[in-house]
Amino acid sequence: MNPVKKWMRYVKPYKWYFILGPLCMIVEVIGEVLMPKFLAQVINNAAHNSPWFSVGQAALMIVTALLMMAGGVGGAWFGSKAAVNFAADLRADIYHKVQRFSFSNIDRFSTGSLVTRLTNDVTQMQNFINMLLRMALRAPGMLIGALVMAILLRPSLAVVLAVSIPLMLLTIAGIITKGFSRFSKMQSKVDGLNSAVQENVTNMRVVKSFVREDHEKAKFRRANGELKQAGMDAIKIMIYLGPIVTLFMNVTVLAVLWFGGNQVVAGDMPIGDLSAFVNYVTQILFSLMMVTMLFMMSSRALASARRIAEVLDEQPDLNDDAAARKDALVTGGAIEFRHVSFRYYKNSEDKVLDDVSFTIPAGATVGIIGSTGCGKTTLISMIPRFYDPDEGQVLVDGVDVKD
Repeated sequence: MNPVKKWMRYVKPYKWYFILGPLCMIVEVIGEVLMPKFLAQVINNAAHNSPWFSVGQAALMIVTALLMMAGGVGGAWFGSKAAVNFAADLRADIYHKVQRFSFSNIDRFSTGSLVTRLTNDVTQMQNFINMLLRMALRAPGMLIGALVMAILLRPSLAVVLAVSIPLMLLTIAGIITKGFSRFSKMQSKVDGLNSAVQENVTNMRVVKSFVREDHEKAKFRRANGELKQAGMDAIKIMIYLGPIVTLFMNVTVLAVLWFGGNQVVAGDMPIGDLSAFVNYVTQILFSLMMVTMLFMMSSRALASARRIAEVLDEQPDLNDDAAARKDALVTGGAIEFRHVSFRYYKNSEDKVLDDVSFTIPAGATVGIIGSTGCGKTTLISMIPRFYDPDEGQVLVDGVDVKD
């Protein structure tokens, strides 16, 4: 399936949430860009206008703030609704797809990995979509709007931004590039931990019967330690983002105050314009920080999306499309194996079952005895067709189970 169509099918039912959420955020962005300009006019004209001018500007700022609040609340509400519904439908499709898997398909992923993809990975995508709808237009809109206003307000000071922004973007890109692979590794370690827990809980009686508690505890500690280390490796690189963005922001503001302060002292620029320019610089760098957070979440969400796509794209290797007797029912229950051979790994030379033939009459009781791993469970799994033999036939009441 086309990658775009794969995800768009979960967007279309809630398209108005996906449209209205970003539009509400645009209202908030417009207000944030205009607010410093209003404040600058109040400061610049305070000594030359009547108090009513300041009252009028204050009223305009209050109305703008209320519109910003409405836009922010609306954007958050529509974004949350879109993300939650997207995740719910995606989770349902993954669950239904897993229900159609054969044991071979499940073995290819492992039960623990499927649980992780159904829960943790879907949650990562939900959080990313929620943030994307709230930030995708807000952050670039604020960046562009504040940058344009800053250049129009004082082009000479905008040179500071021409130096700091490219340096900041290059640094952020380098950090995110390194973080992506580490988040992918961390998700695989979550699989390992879930598998360890699932195997221990499912086979609790076997563990106790064979006194394997210490072994299971050691296996859990190892999986937990590997997840902790993978998480630390991912976080270690990403924690630099906040301090680096803050450093760039403070240095840029300091440079603006230095050069702008000199212009104010020389009488070349009103103090209100300097105040507005500092606010625009803060908005520009803050929007870059939001973009950084979005990219940071995207690195983990993309890893989760790839893992989810693997499940959705997996084709069940057992189906009844070619069955000759779909309506046949088991009446007696006689079982026959005819020269059955089976490998879990098809490129392996060693067979789990090798040329097995026997007949069990209906109503008979048979014990299958052997050491752990000799193929007892595999043999039984052939009868309800959880696996298909590589060679030979399995028949129930004289009918091949494939039919």
